Amino acid sequence: MTSQASSSAEALELTASPLPAHPLVNIRDLGDIAVEGGRVKPELLWRSDDPTISPREEIQSLFDRGLSAVLDLRSTPEVNASPHHSAAELGVRHHHLPLAEAAVNPLALVEAAPSMRSPADVGRWYAGLVRSHVHEVSQGLEVIGTTEGGVLFHCAAGKDRTGILAAVVLSLLGADRNDIVADYARTQENLEQIFLRLRAAAYTQSKKNDDGAQRAAAFFASNHPLLSATADSMDSMLTELGGAPGLRDILKTETDPGILSEHLHTKLVG
Repeated sequence: MTSQASSSAEALELTASPLPAHPLVNIRDLGDIAVEGGRVKPELLWRSDDPTISPREEIQSLFDRGLSAVLDLRSTPEVNASPHHSAAELGVRHHHLPLAEAAVNPLALVEAAPSMRSPADVGRWYAGLVRSHVHEVSQGLEVIGTTEGGVLFHCAAGKDRTGILAAVVLSLLGADRNDIVADYARTQENLEQIFLRLRAAAYTQSKKNDDGAQRAAAFFASNHPLLSATADSMDSMLTELGGAPGLRDILKTETDPGILSEHLHTKLVG
């Protein structure tokens, strides 16, 4: 990394100071989605944006409904900047499985943006993350399938990393492709509130005179496909991976996908 890039990266580092509380705006229970053998049972699997900046009472409510573990897909710097204090105080287990440590750096996204000019390109990028992070994906599936009680998995916006894992889980459960795509696309209607929430919580900081920070700010103010959650992006990812059969082939490099699927079905389907 050049000195200029290093300076830009430092200017965009996540804050380490306490962040103000803001309720979740992109949380949903995956319960009631039709899968092979039935439907996903309610209050066992949630996906969301960042719960670490949620009011304590919101985490308490999830805990009262059976939340026992959080699967954190954020990068290490994100976790260090905003850890799971409220969940930890309640005894909720924290599993950190970063899905794309480097890819979420704002400057990295700016540099990658020119190669992703369409939702289909975004979907291919998602597929690449599954392949390059198959260990984290398989470990995440194991956590979901073997944890007693409810599991919430999340990243920052609850869009990319969270959307990828949701699609993998639903694919292995035998959900209809249209339902998988529709679940991902539901985030689109929440995007304005998601970005407002992250900005209000001072999720990132920048120096106005830093060229890299200005480039990143301009990118995040654009209508680039990376900043959307259109159905075509998820459809492209599923096509690139080859659906559930292709996912199982990828997972074979780390684990037994049959056992993983059995654990997921046993816990989640009713």
